[in-house]
Amino acid sequence: MSVFLYIVNNVLSQAVFIIGMVVVVGMIAQKKTWDQILPSAIKTMIGFTMINVGGQTLGGALLPLQQMISKIFNMQSFSADIGAAQAESLADIGTEMALIFAFGFLINLLLARFTRFKYVHLSAHVSFFFAGLIAALLKFGTTLPFTGIVAIGSILLGLYMTFSCAYVAVCIKGVKGGEGFTLAHSSSSGLLVATLLAKAFGNKEHDLEEMEIPKKLNFLREMTIALTIVMTVLFLLISIIASPSWTMENITGGQDVIVFSLLRGVEFGMWITVIITGVRMMLSEIIPAFHGIANKIIPNSKPGLDIPLLFPNYPTSVIVGFLCSLVSGLAGMLILGALNYPVVVFPALIPTFFTGAATAIFGNAHGGRRGAIMGSLANGFILIFGQAFLLPMVGSYAPIMRILSETDYTVYGPILGWFLQLFGGA
Repeated sequence: MSVFLYIVNNVLSQAVFIIGMVVVVGMIAQKKTWDQILPSAIKTMIGFTMINVGGQTLGGALLPLQQMISKIFNMQSFSADIGAAQAESLADIGTEMALIFAFGFLINLLLARFTRFKYVHLSAHVSFFFAGLIAALLKFGTTLPFTGIVAIGSILLGLYMTFSCAYVAVCIKGVKGGEGFTLAHSSSSGLLVATLLAKAFGNKEHDLEEMEIPKKLNFLREMTIALTIVMTVLFLLISIIASPSWTMENITGGQDVIVFSLLRGVEFGMWITVIITGVRMMLSEIIPAFHGIANKIIPNSKPGLDIPLLFPNYPTSVIVGFLCSLVSGLAGMLILGALNYPVVVFPALIPTFFTGAATAIFGNAHGGRRGAIMGSLANGFILIFGQAFLLPMVGSYAPIMRILSETDYTVYGPILGWFLQLFGGA
């Protein structure tokens, strides 16, 4: 068991290894030679690492905003240290989480092979933390023994991995750059809501990405430039509102807020550039390689990949989605405060950026500017209210959920928690 857990925790939980193995298996199925397989696998793994490290660092760059916004609204500030939160959160459920993750992935593969839902969930970092959510809900919300938690948790995770990819595959039709794969991302429920809202109330003819701007501002259509400017202005504005002296003392380490904001903006733009470069590098290798799996091993299957793959085609939507989700998340926070809700919640900025961007992309693809704004505003409310419902249900897993609780955690988590309270609670 210890060897198996070591492999799960140190190999299978690293999405880069799974991505590399997919390329190797797919190319072997196509009878490629080793001198073709090795460079393709390496380039895919490097591309994925660029996306993953870029996304994590970019998300981490947002965390100082959380402390400043807490100061502005005079709210309790929670730790933004992801490493410490992860260690604290996994202390009581680490073994259950690892086993649910491993067996859940196996169930996903079996469902893809033997049912009509031909989707292989390849975002291991997503399924790993979702396995933790399921483990926490079952451990702290039921009296199930260890084996029961692992068995039921594995089935739930396998179903989630398969069916979230399946309904996103329907929603992704019409999204530029989404051909040949579906998304395996914990914003799937938000993407579904954004798609439905956009189709019902949006107008595809008014594409956010084709919005007319003065010729001299055409440089803003480049994501790197636009995000650098937007994030610089956002950091500077919030620093000033929070008080420059307080920000210098508590956030910047004495650095002038203008310099701090400029550096944060440039850092943000740099990591977006890394992500976009990694996207192009990875897609050029993994999609052709996956054809071997789709043709020989799991017929007609599609890979489920991460959301940043769509960013290059929707630079404006990424920015609008983040800002709209942040605004509605803050509004939801104030509503809960006015209602004296017993759990103090704050918009988790990493999920707000990525799920906000994703929901705006899908909203824009299906309903233009109106769809993008409606979808991402709805996403912000889902994130904040869902987090408020979720946190009391997950025991010691709460610290990581305050930082990484994306849309699916805040939708499916409370639903599962309420179901357990009704039919199998402790």
